[in-house]
Amino acid sequence: MLARSKLISQKVSARNFQTSTRSLNKIFGSPQSGVYSNLPFKVKGRKFIPFSFYFWGVAGTFFAFPFLSTYWHLKKAGSFNE
Repeated sequence: MLARSKLISQKVSARNFQTSTRSLNKIFGSPQSGVYSNLPFKVKGRKFIPFSFYFWGVAGTFFAFPFLSTYWHLKKAGSFNE
C-alpha cells in the first residue's frame, strides 16, 4: 500500500506543463490596467443610456416580479372581490 502511494506521488510530481506566461501573452495580449478594466461591459463614457439605468431597471424588475406575480394570481383567484 505504501509503495503504491509513493508511485502515485512520483507520477504527479513528474508532471509539468510546457506553457509559459510569455507564450500565452502573445495569443491573448497583455491585460488592461485601470479602474473598471476587469468588467465585461462599459461603465464610464456611455453615450445614450448610463449604466445605472440599466442596473436599477433590471434590479427593480427582478425585485418586483414576485410581488406582481402574487398580485396577479390572487386577483385571478378572486381574492379582491368586494
